[in-house]
Amino acid sequence: MSVEKHLAKFGVTVQQAKDFIKSNAQQPENIFDIAFDNGVTTEMLSELSGYSIDIVREYFDTAKLNSTKLDYTKLLINSNLNSLESLITTNVRSGLLSNTSLQELVLSKIEDPLDYEAFFEPFKDFQDDDGIYDVDELGVNNLTSIPATTESLKSIFYGSLINIYSRLDDAELNQINQFPNKESSEYQSFLLSALNSPSTISRNDTNLSNLIMNEAPNIINQYWTGLDPDTGNVEYRTGIFDFSLLGNI
Repeated sequence: MSVEKHLAKFGVTVQQAKDFIKSNAQQPENIFDIAFDNGVTTEMLSELSGYSIDIVREYFDTAKLNSTKLDYTKLLINSNLNSLESLITTNVRSGLLSNTSLQELVLSKIEDPLDYEAFFEPFKDFQDDDGIYDVDELGVNNLTSIPATTESLKSIFYGSLINIYSRLDDAELNQINQFPNKESSEYQSFLLSALNSPSTISRNDTNLSNLIMNEAPNIINQYWTGLDPDTGNVEYRTGIFDFSLLGNI
Protein backbone atom coordinates (compact mmCIF):
# COMPACT_ATOMS: atom_id res chain seq x y z
CA MET A 1 0.00 0.00 0.00
CA SER A 2 1.28 3.46 -0.87
CA VAL A 3 2.08 5.96 1.84
CA GLU A 4 -0.74 8.14 0.49
CA LYS A 5 -3.35 5.39 0.97
CA HIS A 6 -1.95 4.49 4.39
CA LEU A 7 -2.14 8.08 5.63
CA ALA A 8 -5.66 8.39 4.25
CA LYS A 9 -6.80 5.93 6.94
CA PHE A 10 -6.23 8.74 9.43
CA GLY A 11 -7.54 11.55 7.25
CA VAL A 12 -3.99 12.84 6.74
CA THR A 13 -2.55 13.97 3.40
CA VAL A 14 1.00 13.43 2.23
CA GLN A 15 1.63 17.17 2.42
CA GLN A 16 0.35 17.34 6.01
CA ALA A 17 2.68 14.49 6.96
CA LYS A 18 5.63 16.21 5.29
CA ASP A 19 4.82 19.43 7.12
CA PHE A 20 4.67 17.56 10.45
CA ILE A 21 8.06 15.95 9.85
CA LYS A 22 9.61 19.29 8.88
CA SER A 23 8.21 21.14 11.89
CA ASN A 24 9.35 18.40 14.29
CA ALA A 25 12.75 17.71 12.76
CA GLN A 26 14.49 18.75 15.97
CA GLN A 27 12.23 16.50 18.03
CA PRO A 28 12.75 12.95 16.74
CA GLU A 29 10.76 11.52 19.66
CA ASN A 30 7.61 13.22 18.36
CA ILE A 31 8.06 11.83 14.87
CA PHE A 32 8.92 8.38 16.20
CA ASP A 33 5.91 8.16 18.53
CA ILE A 34 3.42 9.27 15.88
CA ALA A 35 4.95 6.90 13.31
CA PHE A 36 4.93 3.96 15.73
CA ASP A 37 1.33 4.47 16.81
CA ASN A 38 0.09 4.79 13.24
CA GLY A 39 2.11 2.11 11.48
CA VAL A 40 4.30 4.49 9.48
CA THR A 41 7.45 2.57 8.59
CA THR A 42 10.99 3.81 8.00
CA GLU A 43 10.40 3.26 4.27
CA MET A 44 7.38 5.56 4.39
CA LEU A 45 9.31 8.15 6.40
CA SER A 46 12.08 7.96 3.82
CA GLU A 47 9.58 8.69 1.05
CA LEU A 48 7.99 11.53 3.01
CA SER A 49 11.25 13.17 4.08
CA GLY A 50 13.23 12.62 0.89
CA TYR A 51 16.10 11.03 2.82
CA SER A 52 17.35 7.47 2.38
CA ILE A 53 16.23 4.73 4.74
CA ASP A 54 19.77 4.54 6.14
CA ILE A 55 19.73 8.25 6.99
CA VAL A 56 16.28 7.91 8.61
CA ARG A 57 17.60 5.05 10.76
CA GLU A 58 20.69 7.04 11.69
CA TYR A 59 18.47 9.99 12.64
CA PHE A 60 16.57 7.85 15.15
CA ASP A 61 19.64 5.93 16.31
CA THR A 62 21.32 9.22 17.23
CA ALA A 63 18.31 9.95 19.44
CA LYS A 64 18.60 6.45 20.94
CA LEU A 65 15.34 5.35 19.34
CA ASN A 66 15.10 1.87 17.84
CA SER A 67 13.92 2.40 14.27
CA THR A 68 13.45 -1.35 13.85
CA LYS A 69 10.29 -1.04 15.92
CA LEU A 70 8.71 1.02 13.15
CA ASP A 71 8.99 -1.78 10.61
CA TYR A 72 6.94 -4.41 12.45
CA THR A 73 3.44 -3.31 11.56
CA LYS A 74 1.85 -6.40 9.99
CA LEU A 75 -0.64 -8.63 11.78
CA LEU A 76 0.48 -11.89 10.19
CA ILE A 77 4.10 -11.76 9.03
CA ASN A 78 6.71 -9.03 8.81
CA SER A 79 8.89 -10.61 6.14
CA ASN A 80 8.49 -11.27 2.43
CA LEU A 81 7.27 -14.85 1.93
CA ASN A 82 7.16 -14.78 -1.88
CA SER A 83 6.31 -18.34 -3.01
CA LEU A 84 5.31 -19.36 0.51
CA GLU A 85 2.42 -16.91 0.71
CA SER A 86 0.12 -19.67 -0.51
CA LEU A 87 0.59 -21.39 2.87
CA ILE A 88 -1.25 -18.55 4.61
CA THR A 89 -4.93 -19.49 4.40
CA THR A 90 -8.01 -19.76 6.59
CA ASN A 91 -8.88 -23.10 8.15
CA VAL A 92 -11.80 -24.98 6.58
CA ARG A 93 -11.10 -28.32 8.27
CA SER A 94 -13.55 -30.10 10.58
CA GLY A 95 -13.22 -32.67 13.35
CA LEU A 96 -9.80 -32.85 15.03
CA LEU A 97 -8.46 -30.07 12.81
CA SER A 98 -11.30 -27.60 13.29
CA ASN A 99 -10.49 -24.28 14.89
CA THR A 100 -12.47 -25.24 17.99
CA SER A 101 -10.70 -28.58 18.46
CA LEU A 102 -7.23 -27.14 17.89
CA GLN A 103 -7.95 -24.25 20.24
CA GLU A 104 -8.88 -26.65 23.02
CA LEU A 105 -5.64 -28.57 22.54
CA VAL A 106 -3.49 -25.44 22.46
CA LEU A 107 -5.20 -23.86 25.48
CA SER A 108 -4.39 -26.98 27.49
CA LYS A 109 -0.71 -26.08 26.97
CA ILE A 110 -0.98 -22.33 27.64
CA GLU A 111 -0.39 -21.18 31.21
CA ASP A 112 -2.50 -18.02 30.95
CA PRO A 113 -5.58 -18.12 28.66
CA LEU A 114 -5.48 -14.32 28.50
CA ASP A 115 -2.13 -14.55 26.69
CA TYR A 116 -3.79 -16.77 24.12
CA GLU A 117 -6.66 -14.39 23.43
CA ALA A 118 -4.44 -11.30 23.40
CA PHE A 119 -2.18 -12.97 20.83
CA PHE A 120 -5.00 -12.59 18.29
CA GLU A 121 -5.78 -8.95 19.08
CA PRO A 122 -4.63 -6.11 16.79
CA PHE A 123 -1.36 -4.49 17.80
CA LYS A 124 -2.16 -1.01 16.47
CA ASP A 125 -5.36 0.82 17.43
CA PHE A 126 -6.17 1.79 13.84
CA GLN A 127 -6.02 -1.75 12.44
CA ASP A 128 -9.57 -2.75 13.33
CA ASP A 129 -11.21 0.70 13.25
CA ASP A 130 -13.06 0.04 10.01
CA GLY A 131 -14.06 -3.52 10.90
CA ILE A 132 -11.74 -5.20 8.38
CA TYR A 133 -8.09 -6.20 8.09
CA ASP A 134 -6.82 -5.19 4.66
CA VAL A 135 -3.83 -6.54 2.74
CA ASP A 136 -1.56 -3.79 4.09
CA GLU A 137 -2.48 -4.61 7.69
CA LEU A 138 -2.20 -8.38 7.21
CA GLY A 139 1.11 -8.37 5.37
CA VAL A 140 0.09 -11.11 2.93
CA ASN A 141 -0.93 -10.24 -0.61
CA ASN A 142 -2.91 -13.39 -1.39
CA LEU A 143 -5.50 -12.67 1.30
CA THR A 144 -8.30 -10.26 0.56
CA SER A 145 -9.76 -8.09 3.30
CA ILE A 146 -11.15 -10.16 6.18
CA PRO A 147 -13.37 -9.29 9.17
CA ALA A 148 -11.32 -7.66 11.93
CA THR A 149 -12.06 -10.30 14.56
CA THR A 150 -10.00 -12.65 16.70
CA GLU A 151 -11.84 -15.55 15.08
CA SER A 152 -10.54 -14.52 11.65
CA LEU A 153 -6.94 -14.50 12.88
CA LYS A 154 -7.39 -17.80 14.71
CA SER A 155 -8.68 -19.41 11.52
CA ILE A 156 -5.67 -18.14 9.56
CA PHE A 157 -3.29 -19.22 12.34
CA TYR A 158 -4.55 -22.79 12.41
CA GLY A 159 -5.15 -23.09 8.68
CA SER A 160 -1.60 -21.98 7.95
CA LEU A 161 -0.03 -24.27 10.56
CA ILE A 162 -1.90 -27.19 9.00
CA ASN A 163 -0.48 -26.21 5.61
CA ILE A 164 3.05 -25.86 6.98
CA TYR A 165 3.15 -29.24 8.69
CA SER A 166 1.47 -30.93 5.75
CA ARG A 167 4.51 -29.90 3.67
CA LEU A 168 7.13 -31.35 6.04
CA ASP A 169 8.00 -35.03 6.38
CA ASP A 170 9.52 -36.56 9.53
CA ALA A 171 13.10 -36.37 8.25
CA GLU A 172 12.71 -32.66 7.49
CA LEU A 173 11.15 -32.01 10.89
CA ASN A 174 14.07 -33.78 12.58
CA GLN A 175 16.54 -31.66 10.64
CA ILE A 176 14.65 -28.51 11.59
CA ASN A 177 14.66 -29.44 15.26
CA GLN A 178 18.34 -30.39 15.27
CA PHE A 179 19.72 -27.68 12.99
CA PRO A 180 22.64 -26.09 14.90
CA ASN A 181 22.22 -22.50 13.73
CA LYS A 182 18.73 -21.34 12.92
CA GLU A 183 19.99 -17.84 12.10
CA SER A 184 22.16 -19.08 9.24
CA SER A 185 21.55 -18.76 5.52
CA GLU A 186 21.94 -22.55 5.28
CA TYR A 187 18.96 -23.05 7.55
CA GLN A 188 16.86 -20.55 5.64
CA SER A 189 17.74 -22.23 2.36
CA PHE A 190 16.86 -25.67 3.72
CA LEU A 191 13.58 -24.48 5.21
CA LEU A 192 12.58 -22.65 2.03
CA SER A 193 13.23 -25.77 -0.04
CA ALA A 194 11.35 -28.04 2.39
CA LEU A 195 8.28 -25.81 2.51
CA ASN A 196 8.21 -25.27 -1.24
CA SER A 197 8.18 -28.99 -2.03
CA PRO A 198 5.34 -31.49 -1.41
CA SER A 199 5.78 -33.82 1.54
CA THR A 200 6.71 -37.44 0.84
CA ILE A 201 4.12 -38.57 3.38
CA SER A 202 0.46 -37.86 4.02
CA ARG A 203 -0.17 -36.85 7.61
CA ASN A 204 -3.44 -37.90 9.22
CA ASP A 205 -5.56 -35.56 11.33
CA THR A 206 -4.28 -36.94 14.64
CA ASN A 207 -0.65 -36.45 13.64
CA LEU A 208 -1.28 -32.89 12.42
CA SER A 209 -3.26 -31.92 15.51
CA ASN A 210 -0.47 -33.21 17.77
CA LEU A 211 2.17 -31.25 15.86
CA ILE A 212 0.09 -28.07 16.09
CA MET A 213 -0.69 -28.67 19.78
CA ASN A 214 3.06 -28.71 20.45
CA GLU A 215 4.10 -25.89 18.13
CA ALA A 216 1.35 -23.27 18.57
CA PRO A 217 2.04 -22.71 22.30
CA ASN A 218 5.74 -22.18 21.51
CA ILE A 219 4.88 -19.49 18.95
CA ILE A 220 2.53 -17.75 21.38
CA ASN A 221 4.90 -17.98 24.33
CA GLN A 222 7.83 -16.63 22.29
CA TYR A 223 5.69 -13.69 21.27
CA TRP A 224 5.12 -12.76 24.89
CA THR A 225 8.81 -13.05 25.77
CA GLY A 226 9.31 -9.93 23.64
CA LEU A 227 8.01 -7.71 26.45
CA ASP A 228 9.57 -4.34 27.07
CA PRO A 229 10.75 -4.49 30.72
CA ASP A 230 9.84 -0.82 31.26
CA THR A 231 6.32 -0.81 29.88
CA GLY A 232 5.31 -4.47 30.01
CA ASN A 233 4.17 -4.19 26.38
CA VAL A 234 5.29 -6.26 23.43
CA GLU A 235 8.14 -4.23 22.01
CA TYR A 236 7.65 -4.51 18.27
CA ARG A 237 7.05 -8.10 17.13
CA THR A 238 3.50 -7.89 15.88
CA GLY A 239 3.00 -10.71 13.38
CA ILE A 240 1.45 -13.91 14.64
CA PHE A 241 3.81 -15.88 12.38
CA ASP A 242 6.99 -13.93 13.19
CA PHE A 243 8.07 -16.62 15.63
CA SER A 244 6.89 -19.56 13.52
CA LEU A 245 8.85 -21.45 10.90
CA LEU A 246 7.74 -18.82 8.39
CA GLY A 247 9.50 -16.20 10.50
CA ASN A 248 12.80 -17.93 9.73
CA ILE A 249 12.50 -17.45 5.99
